[in-house]
Amino acid sequence: MRVREKKKGRGYWIFLIVWSVLLTTVLAVALAWFYGFLKDYQSVFEETRPLLYQNDVMQMFTACDAEQILEAAEPVELGPYEDREHFENYIKDYLSGKEIDFGTKKGEHIEERPVYVVMADEEPFAVVRLKKKAETADYGLPLWETDSIELLPMPTQEYHLLVPSTVAVTVNGISVTEESMEESGIRGAAEEYLETYTQIPSYNRYNLGQFYGEPLLYGVNEAGEPVDFVYNADEHCYEADFGGDKALQASVEDYVIQVVADYAMYVSNDAEYSALDKYFPANSRLLNGIKANQRKWFDYHLKPEVKNQEITEFITYSQDAFSAQVYLEQHMYVPFSKKTEILVTDMHFYFVKIDGEWKVSGIAFK
Repeated sequence: MRVREKKKGRGYWIFLIVWSVLLTTVLAVALAWFYGFLKDYQSVFEETRPLLYQNDVMQMFTACDAEQILEAAEPVELGPYEDREHFENYIKDYLSGKEIDFGTKKGEHIEERPVYVVMADEEPFAVVRLKKKAETADYGLPLWETDSIELLPMPTQEYHLLVPSTVAVTVNGISVTEESMEESGIRGAAEEYLETYTQIPSYNRYNLGQFYGEPLLYGVNEAGEPVDFVYNADEHCYEADFGGDKALQASVEDYVIQVVADYAMYVSNDAEYSALDKYFPANSRLLNGIKANQRKWFDYHLKPEVKNQEITEFITYSQDAFSAQVYLEQHMYVPFSKKTEILVTDMHFYFVKIDGEWKVSGIAFK
């Protein structure tokens, strides 16, 4: 009996050892599997965080890719004369050189609905809202996509336009229409010198609306020639005159310079009293005023020589009216001082066509 009990005790210990080994092996395998599960879960969890997706979204902002930004963002209302291309250039310039960063939007960001604010030099530029995709990653973890991108309000400027009614203008390639007109029939400075003999087109004032960037203007007059614009910063208004007509200028240039040269010679008392009569309309009050002024030169001089004459500005108002700024010099020798003096004439003359001939209707005296 004692021998049997001894054998039974040995078997028990063998069983216990085997069972312990098996249990330990199973536990080790289970722990290894669980560790692998946790590691994989953590990896998938990290890869599906909305922050990582937002980092991908940020690439177009840091790259100043205005085209991609506007494709992804909600539409921004633009004025009637600001197109998509112009706005893209503005966005690119706005972001260029700035430090681009982002953070969560206070009061709106939650784990289930992430909302981020994109910053440009610490100024809010856009709000990015994310949402869960219909499909999920492993373990049912959510995948993210962009719900919306909202560009926040940026500074704009309202601009105006003042041009003759005969000048056609495009702003950023878009034709200015009567719908934008604020006021018509505005008198120009030239009417003072021309209205006695002819009627010229008036000016129109337009409200071009709000712009994110500085507008690009192009204007053409009735002669098909471009006009120059001057910006009035006080009124935020682009202003243009009637522009020129190269063909007309070429046909009258010699005549205009001769008129001004004869005028200069008359003023210096080097032309006859009636030398200007042929250039002015009959009964011209302007001519009568010129002839009423006494002509004299303080020192005796020889007859001047006209040099360096040129038209520096030519403006066409209509088929029957134009004006020209003329520069010329009278080189006159003064025997008393034994020197050659130079008398400069630089004046603006206005001309109208009367019975087929060009006559002086006004002079802008400085």
